Amino acid sequence: MKIKFVLIAVVLVIISLSIYFFGFGKSKPNTKLESSKVFRGDLIVTVRATGSAIPKNRLEIKPPIAGRVESILVNEGNHVARGKIIAWMSSTERAALLDAARAKGEEELKKWEDFYKPTPVISPLRGLVIASNISPGQTVTQQDILYVLSDNLMIQAKVDETDLSKIKIGQMTNVTVDSYSDAAIQAKVTHIGYEAVTENNVTMYNVDLELKTIPEYLRSGMSITIDFIVFEERDVLLLANEFVKRNSGKGIVLKKIEGELVETSVNIGKSDDQNTVILSGLNENEVVYRKKKIQEEKKSGSSGPFSSPKMPKR
Repeated sequence: MKIKFVLIAVVLVIISLSIYFFGFGKSKPNTKLESSKVFRGDLIVTVRATGSAIPKNRLEIKPPIAGRVESILVNEGNHVARGKIIAWMSSTERAALLDAARAKGEEELKKWEDFYKPTPVISPLRGLVIASNISPGQTVTQQDILYVLSDNLMIQAKVDETDLSKIKIGQMTNVTVDSYSDAAIQAKVTHIGYEAVTENNVTMYNVDLELKTIPEYLRSGMSITIDFIVFEERDVLLLANEFVKRNSGKGIVLKKIEGELVETSVNIGKSDDQNTVILSGLNENEVVYRKKKIQEEKKSGSSGPFSSPKMPKR
């Protein structure tokens, strides 16, 4: 009899454990049907990088002679023409003579000013004054920088080496100045660097971009976000990626035909991280479906047959 009771007890334990692990211990799988419409839109595949605005040709203007600045004719932000006089200065000798003449009166000063002409500082290129480091009366040497000129601003992007194969000369990009994020500007790739630059242990390459138009608000050194356009299709049929299964270059979608869900083959094109281009097999506004598995959450208060009872709070 003892053996009989032991066998019955073992069987009951096994049954209880089976009920717990295969019943209570697991959530019940379920599916729900989701739908989506085919829609018309644009597919743009991009590679994103960061960069900054820099002068295409940056030129530092130094004084032709050592001496004193007499007058400045342009300031930071002014556009200058090539050959334009941007400042007047006196040599050390002229400055000393004028100071001595000034002590004798205006007539003496005027005589020496007419006799000993000042030296002009001339702009060697047409461009924008992006820095001015002088003021009238300042004493300078021939090593001091009076002005910094830039002929045009360009964009220099830093591209990760893993993305470099997707960048080509002449490729179009959308450029956004971080401080003016609502305004996108078009730019074109003009140069891809040959020498790597390491930043935070990441290998990068400098890629130069020429702006289609240079906005007034753009300043040298501004932070830029660049989206390189790898692939672009306008006004095409699109479907959300999760509703398309890929199979040997074809797409499989789930359609309702006479009330039944049927897997249907369609021709697909490029895709981005959200949508896939539908080349044929579906029409605009046509509805497709997918079955999505859901899990019923196990009730927090449920317990197995051999779980410890909750101790009452003291």
